[in-house]
Amino acid sequence: LQYEWIQSWKYTWPLLGAIYAAAGVTHFTLEEEYVNIYPANRAWGFWSLPGSPQFHVQWTGVAELLGGLGLLIGGAYDAFAPVYTQFPNVLTPAGIGSDSAAALMLLTLVVTPANIYMYTHGAKLPMKTPEGEPGPEIPVAGHAIRGVMQVVLLALLYQMGE
Repeated sequence: LQYEWIQSWKYTWPLLGAIYAAAGVTHFTLEEEYVNIYPANRAWGFWSLPGSPQFHVQWTGVAELLGGLGLLIGGAYDAFAPVYTQFPNVLTPAGIGSDSAAALMLLTLVVTPANIYMYTHGAKLPMKTPEGEPGPEIPVAGHAIRGVMQVVLLALLYQMGE
C-alpha cells in the first residue's frame, strides 16, 4: 500500500482503537459467549493449550483492551496533534499507535483458531437470542466474509504497525 494512503488512514486509528477496546471489555461482560467459541481440547485432533478457556478469554480481553487503548491514544495524537510534536515512544521508536497496531495484529492471529472453530464445529455467537432461543446458524458465506475481512484487517494492522 502507498505511504500516503496509510497516512490518511491515521485519522481512523482512534476509531479502530475504540472498537478493539470495546471488544476487549466484552470479553468480560459476555465471557460465556467467548468461552463457547474457544476451541475445545483435542479439536481437530491436536488442539490443546494449558489453562482454562476462561483464562484465555480473559487474557485476550485484556490484550485487546490495552491494544485498543494504545491505538486510540497513539492514533489520536498522531492524527490530531501538531506535526511538530511527538507522543513519547513507550516501546519502540515507531510510537505507541504503531506498536499497538503490531500487537493487535499478533493478537488477531492468535485468536484466529476461535473463528476457525466456529466454522468447523458450528459454535454460535451469540449462543442465544434475547428471547432465549438458540443463536442463529452462521451460513458458510458468513464465515467466508469474516475470513476475508480478517485478512484485510491483518493487512491493515501490519501496515499500521510498520
